[in-house]
Parts: sequence; structure tokens; C-alpha cells
Amino acid sequence: MKYEVSVERSAELLRLALPMMSKQAAALHPVSYAVWYEYVAQTNPALRTAVDQALAQHGKLDEAGTHALFRQHVADIDPDTGQRVADGFQRVLSSMAESAAQAGDQTARFGSSLSRLSTELGSSDNTLVGEVLGHTRDMQASMAHLQKRLDASLNEINTLRSEVRRARHDALVDSLTGLANRRAFQEQLAACLAEHAADTRREAPCLVAGDIDHFKLINDRYGHGFGDQVLCAVGQILKSVVAEPGLAARVGGEEFILLLPAAPLADAEQLAERVRATVAASRVRRKGGEVVGERLTISLGVTHYVAGEAVNDFVERADRALYESKNAGRNRVTVIGHHGAH
Repeated sequence: MKYEVSVERSAELLRLALPMMSKQAAALHPVSYAVWYEYVAQTNPALRTAVDQALAQHGKLDEAGTHALFRQHVADIDPDTGQRVADGFQRVLSSMAESAAQAGDQTARFGSSLSRLSTELGSSDNTLVGEVLGHTRDMQASMAHLQKRLDASLNEINTLRSEVRRARHDALVDSLTGLANRRAFQEQLAACLAEHAADTRREAPCLVAGDIDHFKLINDRYGHGFGDQVLCAVGQILKSVVAEPGLAARVGGEEFILLLPAAPLADAEQLAERVRATVAASRVRRKGGEVVGERLTISLGVTHYVAGEAVNDFVERADRALYESKNAGRNRVTVIGHHGAH
């Protein structure tokens, strides 16, 4: 992780960065904050030099300059980091808005008191009070302006939060099939194994690796558009058979994997056989309505997690079971348990 600092330190950096950001011509967004965060943290000398040179030359950083500095000197912010940035923005701005609102209320009450005092003193005695009252009204106007700016900033941060959540979702979903992607699978698998390590009494997870048979031939014969239809059709089948907390993911071109937490090996084998049979019985139509003559089939490999083994060994065993299905003639399920294949 790039930003490994305490909550206290991150809050301090946020408060240092925010005033500097507000003086620029760029909007307050995670990219801008990443630049100024590293600037005030003094962890990126090249960035500080570049920012100082840009300010000396232009006076302020605009959107183009901010994004250019980000790409050149930061360029590795991810949706998770962006979510933390947006959350941090909102916490600080919400606090500032609340403080400004309280100050505005107090100023308004003070102004009302001065108005009543001026009236009670009479016109001959209220010159000084009138002057203070004028300053108070100026202060009220300034506070109202500040409140508007803070409200606008909060609205922008709320928009950013939505965008970051969407980016987070997009970063974990295969855009073609709607299944989880490789990154999502890896994250879910790591979490699943951590839960199993914490409670070894529960059933260990299983993996089901799948690969569409002769997919290159399908693409070559019918085109990539039809190949995409096939991938989506298989994806829908996988979605229909895997219930939460299980996960269906597309991890390669025509490669899929199912994560089945706390699943007995026999149950995983039955589910894989159900997938195989459903795919084999399906017929995919081309966009013109024509039913393709070739049968669509899938080969699958199933395995069970062995306590204490490396994650890569677990995944590679599922792949090995898949390849045994391929080598044995395709359109079949191979299981490799604790004692080898069957």
C-alpha cells in the first residue's frame, strides 16, 4: 500500500493540503488531493520541485497541470485509495461546515443583540455600536459566503464518493460477462482462506476451474462478436448455479473459476457436473437468429483446499484438474482431492 500512515498523521496532512488545494484553479478531487498530499508529506522530492516550478511560472495549478503532475509523479492511485481520499474530504469538510454554521449562528445572535442595544441606547449614543454592528453584518455576509462554498464542496465530495464507488465496482467486475474479474477473485479467495485459518473447524473451500472447449475455433469460424455471445452465455450459467457467498469469476479469455467457501468436495463436484451438463445442453443463437450447429461444451477441474498450503498451490491444483479434463477428451469434470485425481 502506498500510503501507510496513522489516522492522526493522515488527518494532519489533509488539513495541510486542503488550504493549498483551495488556492488553485483545479477542483477538489482525489487526483488533486493525491498531488498535494504528497507535496505536504514531503515524501516525493521530484513532485515538490515540479509543483514549486509550476507555481513560480503560472501562479496556480489548473486542471491540466494538476493531472500532468499526477501522471508524472504519482500515477498509482487506485479506487480503494480514492475512496479513502473522498471519505477523508467529506469528514473534514463536514466538520468545517458544521463549525461554520455554528459560527454563523453565533454571529447572527450577536448581531441581533447589537441591534437591540443600538435601539435602546438611542441615536445619540450608538455611533460605536453602529460601527460594530456594521462589522458584524460584514462578518455575517462572509460566513454565509463561506457556508455556500462549503456546501458546494460537500456536494462535490458526495459526487466523488459515488464516482469512486463506481470505479471500485468497475475495477472488480468483468465488463463483458458481468462476473467478478481476476482481481476480485484473488481478493475474495484471500479473505476466504483467512476466515478458514481463523476457524479450521469449518469446511475448507473448493475451487472449480473451467475452460470453454475449442473456443479459438468458435472465434475463428463465427467471429469475435459471436465468441463474446458465448462467453456471456456461459457467464449467465455460472451466475445461475453459484449462490452467495460463492463467487463466479472470469479470469482469462475463456477461463472461468468458481470459489465455493466451506463446500464439501462432493458438493463442488456435483455443481461442476451441473455446469458441464447445462452448457452442453445449451444452444447459442447468432444475432440473426441462426442456431450454431456445433455443440458448446466446457471442461472443468475441481479441488479442495488443504489446510496450510500456499494459495498458488491451491489454484494450480484446480488448473491441473482442468487440464486433465482437457487431455481426457474435454466436456468432463475431473476432481483432484487430497489423495489425487478421480
